[in-house]
Parts: sequence; C-alpha cells; structure tokens
Amino acid sequence: MAVRTRKPALPGLRYRRRKNGTDGTATDLFVARVHAELAEELPDEDLGEDLADFLERYEPAGGPGADAEADEEFLETVREAHHRIARGY
Repeated sequence: MAVRTRKPALPGLRYRRRKNGTDGTATDLFVARVHAELAEELPDEDLGEDLADFLERYEPAGGPGADAEADEEFLETVREAHHRIARGY
C-alpha cells in the first residue's frame, strides 16, 4: 500500500485561504466578483465602484409611468450586493 505524503512547502511560505483582508474588509477579488454579478443582473445600470455612494445619491424616478415596486426591487438588489461586500461572503 502506497502512502502519499504532503510535499514540504518552501521555507517561509505559508498557505492561507484569504477570504477577508487583514482589517476584516473583503478582498479585491471578492469585491470584483460581486460587482460582476451585479453588472450581469443589472446590465443597463451604471453603478460606479462605490455602492454605498451610489445608494446615498440615488433618487427614484418620479412622474407618470414610474414603477415604484420595480424601483424598490432595484434598490434591494444593490443593497444586498453592498451588504455582501461588507460581510465578506
């Protein structure tokens, strides 16, 4: 019976799974993935890089033909993406 052993790592090299940055914030790769998913879900929207800033500046469309329910659903989608980034997963 053959036994497989783990190959030794290079001296000083540590393998870590990076989910969050050192200060608890999400890594750039995760943020980019969330933004890509959001862009796929909302292809016609220009959200910018900072979702918190977008949510602060956003003003719902008013006037005749404005769909308040669709507007709230849109905001909820952006809020959820912002919360995912803040949580880091």
